[in-house]
Amino acid sequence: MKPTGIAFFILVFTAFGAKAQKTYSIDASKVLTDVKSGYFKMGSPGQPGRQLLVNSRYLTINGVPQIPVMGELQYSRMPKERWEDEILKMKAGGVNVIATYSFWNHHEEIEGQFDWQGNKDLRSFVKLCQRLGVLVYPRIGPWSHGEARNGGTPDWILRKKFLNDRSLDPVYQQYVERYFKEIGLQLKGLMYKDGGPIVGIQLENEYWKGKAGEPYIYWLKQTALKYGMDVPLYTVTGWGDGSVPPNEVIPLWGGYPDESWTPDIQKISSCDNYHFSSFRDDVTIGNAQVKKKDQYMDYSLDPYFTCEMGVGIFNSIHRRPVLGKLDGLGMIMSRIGSGGNLLGYYVFAGGSNPLGIYSTMQEDKDETGYWSELSPISYDFQAAIKENGLLAPSYFEVKKFDYFLNEFGAQLAPMEPVFAPKADADLQYAVRTKDNSAFLFGINYCRNNKLSEKKQVNFEVKLKNQIIIFPSKPVNIADSSMFIWPLNLNMGGTQLVYATAQPLFNNGSEWVFIQDAAKYPEFCLNGAGIDKVEATNGHIAKNSQGYIISDLHPGTQCVISIGRADKQQKIIVLTKEEGHNAWILNDADGKKLFFLSRAGLYMKDNELHVTDTLANMNFKMLHSEGTRVTANGSPFAVEKADGLFDNYQLNFAAKKIACNLIQQQPLDDAEWLTTSVKYIDGSNELYHKEFQKEFSADDPANIKSAKLIIYPESDCRVRINDKWCNQQITPGVLNVLDITGYINKGDNVLLMDFPYITGDKAFAAKVEVEYFNTNRLDFGSDTSWLATDLYYFPPTYGSKPVYPLGFIKPQVATARKIVNNQALQGVANWTIPVPCDYLNGLNNLYLVIKYKGDRISVRSDNKLIADNLNNNTEWLMDLKRNGSQLECHDLQLEVRPWKNINKMYFDIAPAKTDEGVSAIQSIRFVPEYKAVLEVNTKP
Repeated sequence: MKPTGIAFFILVFTAFGAKAQKTYSIDASKVLTDVKSGYFKMGSPGQPGRQLLVNSRYLTINGVPQIPVMGELQYSRMPKERWEDEILKMKAGGVNVIATYSFWNHHEEIEGQFDWQGNKDLRSFVKLCQRLGVLVYPRIGPWSHGEARNGGTPDWILRKKFLNDRSLDPVYQQYVERYFKEIGLQLKGLMYKDGGPIVGIQLENEYWKGKAGEPYIYWLKQTALKYGMDVPLYTVTGWGDGSVPPNEVIPLWGGYPDESWTPDIQKISSCDNYHFSSFRDDVTIGNAQVKKKDQYMDYSLDPYFTCEMGVGIFNSIHRRPVLGKLDGLGMIMSRIGSGGNLLGYYVFAGGSNPLGIYSTMQEDKDETGYWSELSPISYDFQAAIKENGLLAPSYFEVKKFDYFLNEFGAQLAPMEPVFAPKADADLQYAVRTKDNSAFLFGINYCRNNKLSEKKQVNFEVKLKNQIIIFPSKPVNIADSSMFIWPLNLNMGGTQLVYATAQPLFNNGSEWVFIQDAAKYPEFCLNGAGIDKVEATNGHIAKNSQGYIISDLHPGTQCVISIGRADKQQKIIVLTKEEGHNAWILNDADGKKLFFLSRAGLYMKDNELHVTDTLANMNFKMLHSEGTRVTANGSPFAVEKADGLFDNYQLNFAAKKIACNLIQQQPLDDAEWLTTSVKYIDGSNELYHKEFQKEFSADDPANIKSAKLIIYPESDCRVRINDKWCNQQITPGVLNVLDITGYINKGDNVLLMDFPYITGDKAFAAKVEVEYFNTNRLDFGSDTSWLATDLYYFPPTYGSKPVYPLGFIKPQVATARKIVNNQALQGVANWTIPVPCDYLNGLNNLYLVIKYKGDRISVRSDNKLIADNLNNNTEWLMDLKRNGSQLECHDLQLEVRPWKNINKMYFDIAPAKTDEGVSAIQSIRFVPEYKAVLEVNTKP
C-alpha cells in the first residue's frame, strides 16, 4: 500500500534523521474563500477583453486575478524631460500602475489662471505613461497633502473670509467644480473605457470625519463623474477615521517606517508594521490617533488595497531618519502576507518642489501651521528612485518582491491569509492559501531592533487535504531575514510541493528562484509525470512519491533539470546578491527577458538601456533562443557564458572631473570704497562723506528677509528710504544689519553716512534680499554706489537737499583682507565652477557632498536649484538639469549651521560639538555612463 500524501512528507522528513528544535505549525485547512461581487458602484470597467472589475477580495482584468503594483511619481515635482526615464525605471522595477498627485496650487496659484504647461502638463504625462505601457491612477484631491503647502490648496482659497474649505460650502464647491472641470479636460479621452491608461481616481486625502464626512466624499465622486472621470475604481484613504461612503469608494491603507511628522524626537522602535495582522489601520500614519481596531466601518467586504506604503520617508526640520534598504520591504511583505491585493508605494520616485510665483510650495510650519516643515525644494523622500534619479538600495530589494507579484499575482490574489498562533510570536509568519496551494510568508526583521536568530526551524502547514512538514533539514532564520516559500505551486504541469527559496520568474521552461532565509535551499517535487531529476549540486533523494533536492549552493550554475515526456524544465536557484541584481524586462512584443546586473537596466521598445557609475559595466542574460543583443554605438563585447547565461561587457573610458571648491567670504564680491579724506581743517571738520545706492527690490513675491552686511573702517550710519537704521555699527568688524522692515517691494534708496576722517579708510558692503519664493537679490558695493561730500546729510523733511558737487563715481580703495568675524552667524558659502561640456560622453554627473550643518542650498545665478536637510549621510545632486545653463557657470553653495541639535531626532547623530558649525567635509564629482543596446527577439 502506498503512503498517503500526508504520510509521504513525514516519512521523507524523518528519513533524513534530523529533528527540528522548533516546529512552527499553522492550520490553513478551513479558510473561507467566499468572494462577493457586484455591489460596488464603480464606473465603466472598460472594453470587452480588458475589463477591470473589483470584488470583495481582489481585482480582475479580463477575468484574471491581479495584484497590481502601484508607485507614486508626481509629474509636477519632476522636470518634464525626465519623465520618460523615471517611468521606465519604475516599470523596470515591477511597477505597472503609476499614481500621481495633482496639486491644485501648482495649477492655479493665481485665482482663475490655470497652468498646465511644462512640468505641469498632466495630459502629456498620462499620454506618455500610455505609450510606455503603464496604467495611471490620478490622485486629484482637491486636498492632496503630499507635504505640499496647505495640502495643495491655493493660498487665495484660504484667504477668503466667507469660505469653508474641504466641505460642502457652496463657495468652495464652485471653485472645486472649476478645478475638476480643468482636470477633466486634461484627461479627456484617456479613461480606461476609452482605451486609455486611467484605471482609477483617488478623491481627497486623509479626510478624517468618519460618517459625517461621507456626503462630501460622495459629492466629490459625483463631480468627478460630471466632468468625464468615469473609471473602474474610486478610492479614498481609509486611515484615521477616514470617510468612506459605503460601496461608492474603496478605502486604501498605508504605513511608513518612520514618522517625520510626529511632534516628538524619540526613536521609533515599534514592530507593529512588520507583523502579519488583519488590522488595516496604521496607528501612526498621518498623525491619526486610532486604537487597535478598525473603527467606524466594517471593511469585510472591501478588498485590502494600499496606496501609501513607504519605502522611504521625508526628512523634516526636527526629524532626520536614515532608512535601511529592508525597512520598506518588511512592511510591504507584512501587508501582502496579511491579504493585501494591491501594493501602492508612496513615493516610488522622489521629486523636487516647483518654486511658486508668490511662495515656496513645501509644507512650512510658519506659513501653514502644519505638523512638519521641509526644505523648499527637495522631496527626495529616501524613495526607491531618488530625487537625483539614482536607484536606491531599497529599489533592488523591493524590485524582486514586485516581480513576484507580477509573476504569481494571479495565483496569490484569490488566496486568503491565515495568521500564526499567538504562541509563535517570536517569528512573524503567515500563510495565504486556496484549496491545497499556498505561499508561506515570514519576517524576522524590525527596524531599530536586533532580533534573535531562530535556530533549527521547520514548518508544519495544514492545508485543505494535506499536511506538509518542511524542510527535511531544519534551517536557521537569522535576523533581517524575510522569505516567501511556495507550497504546491503548479509549474506548468510539474507540482512543486515546497521550496525554501522565493519564486521570481518563469518563461514556461525555465523557473528562477532566489535564496532568501535558507542558506542552502531545498526543493520537493511531486514525481507525477517526471522521468528524471538532475542537479548541478546538492543532494537528490527519491522515493515512489517524488524528489527532494537539498543542500543546494545557489548561483547561476545551480540548476535543477526536470525531465518529462512532454517537456524539459529547469529550475535556477540564485544567490541573494544575484536576486538583488535580477531584472525582468519585456521587449516591444511583450516577450519576457531575464537579466542579472548591478547596473540599472530598463527596456524602451527593443532598446536595452544600461547605466552605472562604473565605467566598466557588465550584465548577464538568460539565454533565449533567437534573442540577440547588439551594440548601438556603445563599447560592447559579448562572450558565451558557461551554463544558461550569456555574458555582456561594456567598457567606457573612465572620465575624471576635478571638483574645485572655493570658499567665499561675505564681501568677496564687493568693492572697497574710500571713506577718508586727505585733510580736515576748520572748514570741513563737520562734513560727511555720503554714499547713495538706488536699487529695485521688485519681485512677484513679498520680501521674506533682507540684510546689509558691512565692514566699515570708521564710524558709519545707514538710512534706507528716509528711515535711519538704529542698529549699532561697529568699525573694524563685520556687521550684519537686519533691514527687512526698511526695504520696499519696488524702488529703494540706501544712504550711508561716514563723518570725515583722514588716513586710509574704506568700507565694503553687500545687500541680500530673499523673497518668499526663494528668489534672491544680492549686490555688493561698487562704483554705482555714488558718493558726495556734504556738510551733514540729506534731510528727511524740509527743502530738497543741495549737493554742491553732486553724486559722483566713488574712489575705489585697495581690497582688504578681513581677518575677523568672517562668517555670518555660522553660515558658510562656497562656489564650484561647473566645467563646460561637462556631460560630454556621460549620462549624468553627480555632485557628492558630505557636510556639517543643518542644511545646504545650491544656487545658480542666484536662483535656488537644489537643497537638502542633513541627516548626516552623503548628499548627491544631479547636474543633468537646466539644459546647458549650468555649463561654464559657478554653483553657489550655502551651508547653514546646526542649531538646537538636542531638539532634533537623528538616526545618525552629529557630535554635540557640531552645534553652530557649517563645514564641507568632502566633495567630488561622480560620472554616470550609459549604453543603449538593441535587443532583437525575432527570428
